[in-house]
Amino acid sequence: MKIEEDNTLFPPRKYYAETEEKFTAFTPNCRVLPANYFNEYNTFFTLKARYEPGENKFFPKGGFEIIHSEGGTYNYYLDEVIIHPFHLGMRRFFTKSENIVKDKVTNLNPGKRGRPKIDPLLKKNQGPYVPTGKQRGRKRMSDEDRATRDAKLAVKKSTSSGRRGRPKKQIV
Repeated sequence: MKIEEDNTLFPPRKYYAETEEKFTAFTPNCRVLPANYFNEYNTFFTLKARYEPGENKFFPKGGFEIIHSEGGTYNYYLDEVIIHPFHLGMRRFFTKSENIVKDKVTNLNPGKRGRPKIDPLLKKNQGPYVPTGKQRGRKRMSDEDRATRDAKLAVKKSTSSGRRGRPKKQIV
C-alpha cells in the first residue's frame, strides 16, 4: 500500500495505490482511514455509506460518506479510503510502516521552563559587578529606638486583658 498525491486537481488530493484486498472489504459502520489522515491514525472515522459510480448524483465517479467522531461528515473518492488497520486487529501496523514521517522536535536553545532562550544580543549589557562597599539588608535599630519601642509594648501589654481574637458569645 502506497500513498500518492494527485496534483492535477485543485486542491491536490492524496490517495491509496496498490491496496490489498483486506483493506477494501468494507462493512457498515466500520472504522476507516482516509489518505489525508494516514499520519494521524488516532483520529476516529466511521463509514456511513459507499456509492458505486453512477449510483448517486452527488458522487458521479463513486465515493464514500464518512463520519468523524466529532460529528462532521466528509466525502471522499473510492481510492481515498481504506479500512483502518486497528479495525482489522493490526495494532503494530503503524510502527512498521514506511509512510509515516515523524518529525523529531528539537529545541536548539532551551530556556527556563520550556520557553525559548533569549538572544544574547537582545539582553541589556550590564557589565561586570562592581562592589560599592555598603551594607546590605535592613539597618539595625539604635538602642534608644529599641528602648522606646519596648516601653510602648510593655504599656500595651499591661492594659490588655490577655485575650486575643473575637470575644466569646455570651448566652443569656
